[in-house]
Order: sequence, then C-alpha cells, then structure tokens
Amino acid sequence: MNINKLFMVVILVVLCISLSSSWAVDDITKDQQTWVSEQNSEVKFTYLESTITVTIKNNNDHVEYFKISQKYTGTLDTTSGSPIYWKVVWTDPCALKMIKYMSDVDEDDLGWKIQPGETKTVSFKVTATNFGEVNPNSYIRQPGANNTFWPLLNEPGLQASWFLPNEIEYLNPSLDLISWKGHFCFWIKNTDTTRPKVSGIVRAPIVPIDSSLTYSNPQVTYTDKEVPWANTAAWDVLLYPGQSKHYSYTYQWPATSSSSTSKGSSAAAASSIPTTAAAATNTTVPTSQTGVPFGLFLVGVIIIGAGVAYAKFFR
Repeated sequence: MNINKLFMVVILVVLCISLSSSWAVDDITKDQQTWVSEQNSEVKFTYLESTITVTIKNNNDHVEYFKISQKYTGTLDTTSGSPIYWKVVWTDPCALKMIKYMSDVDEDDLGWKIQPGETKTVSFKVTATNFGEVNPNSYIRQPGANNTFWPLLNEPGLQASWFLPNEIEYLNPSLDLISWKGHFCFWIKNTDTTRPKVSGIVRAPIVPIDSSLTYSNPQVTYTDKEVPWANTAAWDVLLYPGQSKHYSYTYQWPATSSSSTSKGSSAAAASSIPTTAAAATNTTVPTSQTGVPFGLFLVGVIIIGAGVAYAKFFR
C-alpha cells in the first residue's frame, strides 16, 4: 500500500472518530436553546468595519501571491439574506493590484507577493458596503424552526456567523498562516423611533473559529458557546427609540492557552453561559445540536484540516 492510499485510510478513520465525537458533543449540549424564525429585527447594523493583521510564510521554492477577499459568507444564511461585501480602505504595506479580479465591489483585487521562504506580515482595513438600517439584510439572519409553540417563546437575540481563519492553507498549502488578528467595530440602531425601548442580546456579527477573544468594548456580558469551538462575544443591550450604540472586539488565532482578555472584556464569561433547554429540535436550527448546521460544520473543519495536512506533507 503506497503512502497516499494509507493516508486516505487515516482520513476516513479520523472522520469516523470525529463524527462519533460530534454525537458526544450533542449529548453534552442538549440544553442549548432552539432558534425560532423571525419576521424581522427592530435592531439593525448600520456600520461594520474590520482591521485584519496576518503573518504568512511561503514554504514553496518560488514566489506566491495572496489577496484580500471582498466577499464574506462564512455560515451566513444566504437563502434569506446576502453575503457581506467589503471595500478596502487601506493596506500596509501597500498592496499590489492582482492580475485577475473577482471583487463585486470595485473590480480591483488587492494583494501581496511573498518570496520563497519569506515570512510576511500585512494589515488591511475593510468596511462593509451593504450594511445599513434601510437594508433588510442588515442583521445576521439564521434559519430557525417554524413557530408552532404557544403560549411562550424564547428570545435569543441577534445571531452571529462563524468562519475558519486559516482557509488560506487549504487554498494554497504552500502558504502557512502563522497568526491572524482581527479587530471589528460595528454600530447598531433601534430603527423604531416611536415605540418603547427595546432590549435583548446582540452577538458579534463575525467570529473566527478556534480563536481567543482578547478585547471587547463595552465589556461582553458573556461568551456564547452555541458553537463549542468559538468564543462568541455577546452583549445584553438596551436601546431607546432611535438610539445607536457602538461595539468593538478583537480575536486572535490560533487560540491562546489563557482565557483572560484585556480591559473591557469579560473575565468570567464562561460562568455566564445560558443553559435554557430547547423546546424542540429542527434540522435548520443553528445550535450545536442541529444547525450551523453543526454536524456538517464539524465535518467541514475536519476535511479542511485533513486536506491541509495531506497537501502539505504527502502531495
């Protein structure tokens, strides 16, 4: 048996073990809440920006290129909403215009050249172009169960979305992502200007998997564990009619061993995780039981990881 066939057998074994682990995680998280699909949200995102810093090493023996993606999908439900599109504000060092483009924003793809064996650190800032209070997709829409419950419903607030920071390693195994840091700022607004104040939970709109929450302002109320590998920032929010509020947070990949965060963040977030039992389950509910969808998300993480390992060491 050659090494390629042997490695494929190893991947299959890992997948089987991981699927068994996902079922075990489901047993642990049976108290997670069920999401029920809503009509709309009184609170919308009116602004979203992100400043990203990455360090990448080129392990190849020739020059490589990488560039900024101006379209974010992550785990967004694009059947009822849309991806988030970005405009590049600045880059450091100055980015090059790529030979091809796929941007839906300004028809310019910007990126960098990295020489053989070089380790390069780059930073860039992007702002969302399709967020605003008049845009019906200006909050994170996730699929939920149909409302067949009475007389009470839970109100989980605004959902987050998640992504894998090191997907570049899968796209080009010669590029090794050494570190990733993302600082996000967003504004939310109560779009109802006449009726009483509104209150609820607002989660960070974009969260990297397997990363540490190192900063938040204002201090997070708790870190949500609906997705076990993500420390999702969550705030308990009160908004008066027409009021706007600003929030910012920072994540670092890979996750550090310390769970502490800098000033402005919650030092005791883990003890504040809600444990409201789900009334029912549905294959489209975005919880650890059923839907990011959880099982497929787990398999995706494992397949990407196995693909990276295979491409790096056995291709």
